[in-house]
Amino acid sequence: MKYLICLSLIVLLISCEARIDNNKRALFSTTVVDGTNNPVENVEVVVYSGFYSYDFQSSGFTKFSPADEDFILGSGITDSNGDVSFLMLVNTDEQTSFSLTSTDYPRRNISISNGNYAGTLDYNIPTQTLKQSAVVNLSFSNTTAVTEVFNASIFFESLNCSQFTEEGITTEVVCEDREFLPFNQSSSDTFIDIETVYPSIMTVEYEDATGALITEQFMVTNATENYVVQF
Repeated sequence: MKYLICLSLIVLLISCEARIDNNKRALFSTTVVDGTNNPVENVEVVVYSGFYSYDFQSSGFTKFSPADEDFILGSGITDSNGDVSFLMLVNTDEQTSFSLTSTDYPRRNISISNGNYAGTLDYNIPTQTLKQSAVVNLSFSNTTAVTEVFNASIFFESLNCSQFTEEGITTEVVCEDREFLPFNQSSSDTFIDIETVYPSIMTVEYEDATGALITEQFMVTNATENYVVQF
């Protein structure tokens, strides 16, 4: 048994050697707040060497990178000011994610699309916001008797974000998701449930019968919302 354990550890170290520089450590730091900008303490922040995405339909996480490229680089817990900092292993490839896990909020997962570091090996991540889950019931109601089928683009905030960095400095954070929905295919109204977070804004865009672009925005401020797009 001891031989098998030692052999497993050797295999693990060999598999990580190409991606993990054991002679270097980076300082990861960030601040976590809620939707009203108040600090959130006791949030577990874990940095991974892989890409994940949350699937609402299956209520689980989908991993995009291979299983043998999954490695915890470091972790820490936010203090009463929402701050956290810890030394992490230096990942030599560009596939990195970190997660925010709290007992009071749904887990938020952020993929870092370009996981490079500053020259000082500081990894200072911008303030992260934890929000509550929301379900928006969106319906399309035909009030003009038009018969054309329309195509709506629905933009909303996701629990999963992509973060782009350059020399350890974040240049862009994208948390926007979208769905495409044909509507007015029958005489009955079209309904759809959208999984998002609150507080946030949902935007619906489509071209009407004259070709004009129609844009409607809805504020998501509760766990359950009901909105109607009339056309």
